[in-house]
Amino acid sequence: MDMEQFKRGCLPGNLTEVEKESALNEKRRKDFVDLMLELEDIKNDYKRILEKKDRLANLMKFYNGGLASE
Repeated sequence: MDMEQFKRGCLPGNLTEVEKESALNEKRRKDFVDLMLELEDIKNDYKRILEKKDRLANLMKFYNGGLASE
């Protein structure tokens, strides 16, 4: 739509209305069980990240010759 059509009040045919309340706002409050499950998932992800970090650190020591000198 160009500026002249906008000034005349012409709206495009593919214009759709958007509701103010979206699906994200439907469930703002979670129950305790859902929160505990999400927390457990976060803990598992954190443990997995730490394991990968340690593995990468050991690989870097190996490639840099650090394990042979210890």
